[in-house]
Order: sequence, then C-alpha cells, then structure tokens
Amino acid sequence: MGDAPARLTRSAALLLISNLGGAALSFLIVVLIGRALGERGLGVYALALAWVYPLSLAVEFGVATLMTREIAADPSQSGRMLASAAALRLLIGAPVMLALIALALLIMAEAESAAGVRIAAPLVIVTPFYSAFTAVLRARQRMLPILWLNIGMLASQAALTALALALGGGVLTALAINTATSAGQLIAAWAVCRSNAASRAEPLPRRADLVDMARRSAPFAIAGVLAALQMRLPVILLEQLTTTEAVGLFAAANRLIEGLRLFPNALFGAIFPSLSALAADSTGLHQVFRRGAAGLLTFGGAIGVGLTLFSTPILALIYGAPFAAGSTALTLLGWALAAGALRGLATLRWYAAGREAGANRINAVLLIAQIGVGFPLIGQWGVDGAALTILLTESAALVWLGAVRRDTGGTAPPASI
Repeated sequence: MGDAPARLTRSAALLLISNLGGAALSFLIVVLIGRALGERGLGVYALALAWVYPLSLAVEFGVATLMTREIAADPSQSGRMLASAAALRLLIGAPVMLALIALALLIMAEAESAAGVRIAAPLVIVTPFYSAFTAVLRARQRMLPILWLNIGMLASQAALTALALALGGGVLTALAINTATSAGQLIAAWAVCRSNAASRAEPLPRRADLVDMARRSAPFAIAGVLAALQMRLPVILLEQLTTTEAVGLFAAANRLIEGLRLFPNALFGAIFPSLSALAADSTGLHQVFRRGAAGLLTFGGAIGVGLTLFSTPILALIYGAPFAAGSTALTLLGWALAAGALRGLATLRWYAAGREAGANRINAVLLIAQIGVGFPLIGQWGVDGAALTILLTESAALVWLGAVRRDTGGTAPPASI
C-alpha cells in the first residue's frame, strides 16, 4: 500500500487527460464536419452514430466492467477472459451488425443516411472489442497506453477528416475515416495487450464459459441501461410537461455538468481496479475508498459553491444572456453532481464486493422515484424542477447506499436488499 496513493493519483490524472483530450478532439471533429458540410451533413453523421452507439452498448453487455473487476483481483484470468469476451463479441455483435446493414434502408428515410449507417455499422463490434482490451489495461493499472490509444485515434481521425473535407470529401468519407481509425485503435490495443501477455496460448472458450460470462456481466449491462434512462428521463418529462425552450435551458446547463463529470469519471476508472483488488482486504479497501471520497467531497463542494455564486455569468458568457434563466437549474445540477459522484464511488464499492445486483435494485428504485418526484416538481417549476428532481433522487440514493453499509457493519451489503 506504500505507493498506492501516488499510483492512484497518477492513474486518475492520466484518465482525466484522456477524457479531456478526447472530448476536445471529438468536439473538433463535429465542428469540422458542421462547418464544411452544414447542418445536413452533420445530421447524417450524427444519425449514423446515434444508431451505432446504443447497439454497441448492447453488444458490450457489461463485459468490460466484469473483466476489470475480475482481472484486478486475479491477473492470471486475463487471457481466459479475453478469449471469452472475444467470442461473445462475435456471437452477439456479428448478427447485430449484419442486421443493421441489411435494414439500413428501412430505418433511414434517405439513401445517404442509410449508406452512412452501413459504413459505421462495424463499430457495433469494433467498440466493444476495444473496451475488452482497455479493461485489461485498467485492471493492471496501465493507464498511459489508454491515454495514447484514445488521443492518438481521435487526433488521427481529426487530421484525416480535415484533410478529406479540404479535398472535397463528404459525410460518408468522414464516417469511413471514423470506422477505419477506430479499427486501427483496436489493432493497436490488441498489440499493447499482446506484448504484455503471457506467451502461453489460451484454449478456445467453451459454451459454459460464455454462458457464465454473460450471466455475470448481465447486471452491469442492466446498470448501463438504468443509467442511460436516468440521464434521459428528466428531458423526457420536460418535453411532455413544459416547453421546448425549457428543454433547451436544461440541455445547456446539463452540458456543462457533463463536462465537469469527466473529473470524477477519471477517478472512477482509476479507483475501481484498486477496490476490486482489495475486495478481500476490508482495511485496505476502506482506506482507498476514504481517500477517493475525500477527493470527491472537495471537488463536489467546490463545484457546488462555485456554481451557486457564478452560474448566471457562466451561462450568459457561454450561451448568451437568454440562457441566464437556467442559472438556478445549473446551481442545483452542480450540487446533484456532488451527490452523484459520491453515489458513483459507493456503487463501485458494491461492484468490487460482487453486489452489483443490489446496486441495480437501488438504481431501479431511483428511476421510479425520478418519475414520481419529477411529475409534480417539473409541472410546477419546469427546468428548475427537473434539476431539483435529480438532486433529490441522487441524494436519496447516496444516503441509501451508505445506510445499508452501516447496517452491515462496514462490510459488503447483503444480497437481500
């Protein structure tokens, strides 16, 4: 444990650089396409990726999270789990990719959009394959290769996209570059993992191995679905109960929160392998958890206070004076970010202890609570009510996670939650 704090800090810093750099380069690519091809070109690009992204999450099926936890606890499982993950990716992803290609003309209204979906369809498999290799790197606390893989891919994609657009290429060329650079990133990740793997060959996974991996990763897949629904639900309620202008105010405020969320997400990526490796060492696990909680408390408090004081000028400066009407919502979302970050850390502790099903039950109740609380609050206060709904439900989930842990004497929560 001597150098654990320094290693954790370094890992979190590397992932933060990767997240921030990746966000900036992704934004640059969108700007390049929008400026060169206009709204229609950017729309075709966004539509293709809008189909690919959720399908790639379905193919991912929570396997990367399972791999990170299991390999961190027992590094000798790397080869076996990679083989099983690869087989699952192909078994699930290949039919999904082929169906997307075959049905593109039916699901898209225009031929160019359908062609874009077909060009981007391989990402349904490529992205989950890549996540399996980065899961191994995360479990081994090797964050530097992840940084170079992410930044290198997006930098090459941005450069090639800019060159192609300057030479007169269209949106389909931009999508082809996206797919090709992502495939190159996957090959590079495979090479990095292979160079650090044991030389012995792993046997082909048996059917029982695949069934077992799918069964154990399913709770993480469910967690991803619940998280996506929780993020989308306030917008859905705003759309149903208020005006389009209110949705725009909320989206503007929430986009800033999404950027700030990169900081705790970097810590989560670094700390989860440590918590998993220490699952059987309650003292060591508590020390790592406490250090992470202290950092998140400092971060969340600073964000909450900062947005309480400066939300109005921040929104006016970034979006324009009319968006200052969302300042109260931004303040509430800032405090919700603080509560949500701590809840995320507590959830990772449950994951490390193998209690992901219990965490999902809490998240499912949280989703139901968002609906029950959101209807009256959003109906009464609009965008501010949506932000208050998130703050209340995030805080309640955090208290619930902490209360269960205290009731069990500081150990893993019971299965009967």
